Amino acid sequence: MRTRKPFIIFWPQYFDAKRSRSNGRRIPKKFAVDKITTIDILNAAKRLGYIAHHEKGYKYPRTWWDDPGRVSIDTKGKKKSKVLLEVAKEIKKIK
Repeated sequence: MRTRKPFIIFWPQYFDAKRSRSNGRRIPKKFAVDKITTIDILNAAKRLGYIAHHEKGYKYPRTWWDDPGRVSIDTKGKKKSKVLLEVAKEIKKIK
């Protein structure tokens, strides 16, 4: 049986309302946010009770010239898609 990695990477591009699905957005448009930062993702994940770490110096492969960093979140065995939606909804509440 396959086990899940404890930490999963979340990029700001996953939540960016200005991006299309084919350009990296992974959540529905109604949950997406303009001007998202890794700090927003980090705060939302921590408010939901996840262990999260901000990692600087990493670049999203599709936009290698931009350097927003990334957030690794311990999803406690949950699927990435479920955690993405939870974090997106929490970011909407915060902003």
